[in-house]
Amino acid sequence: MAETAEKEPVTDEETTDESEEDVSEEEPKLKYERLSNGVGEIIQKDIASCMTIHEKFLALGTHYGKVYLLDVQGNITQKFDISPVKINQISLDESGEHMGVCSEDGKVQVFGLYTGEEFHETFDCPIKIVAVHPQFVRSHCKQFVTGGNKLLLFEKNWMNRWKHSVLHEGEGPIRSVKWRGNLIAWANNMVSSAGLILYFSGVITLI
Repeated sequence: MAETAEKEPVTDEETTDESEEDVSEEEPKLKYERLSNGVGEIIQKDIASCMTIHEKFLALGTHYGKVYLLDVQGNITQKFDISPVKINQISLDESGEHMGVCSEDGKVQVFGLYTGEEFHETFDCPIKIVAVHPQFVRSHCKQFVTGGNKLLLFEKNWMNRWKHSVLHEGEGPIRSVKWRGNLIAWANNMVSSAGLILYFSGVITLI
């Protein structure tokens, strides 16, 4: 008589693996609504180059150097003629009352949307990044970072004058920067080069 082969017990892991194979993953479906109204008018004449979103509005930069403020329906509420060339980045403080803008021709502007211009400078190279202090609305936080081949910190002193200091240089153009709280993070063209700075009470610490 032939011996009956004993069946090996199925483990929980094998059961789980089989059930996972049987269940096909469904891609998440995102709901979206196309911006209309003023946005349609803008892109008929120009090309969008960058956008920043605030809880109160949208800020859209274009290839022809314009910055538009839009409500959530896409209606234009304000327009700024910054430069004749492409806007590279727009930065807003947390209050949504101050904006920093940089462009391909080296222009950097930081100003209050309701109080007028704070800073205006033209550098000798394209400026790809700008980030205003999250609490720029406060008198002791009048600071922003920008740069081309250097990462520069600008701050207003007690004499109401702007001074700057170099946070990083020597590794090519700065391509991206984010400011959150007391931390400033940046990156450039070198894959292995990025940095994080702790900035607190005038003291700069490279982390």
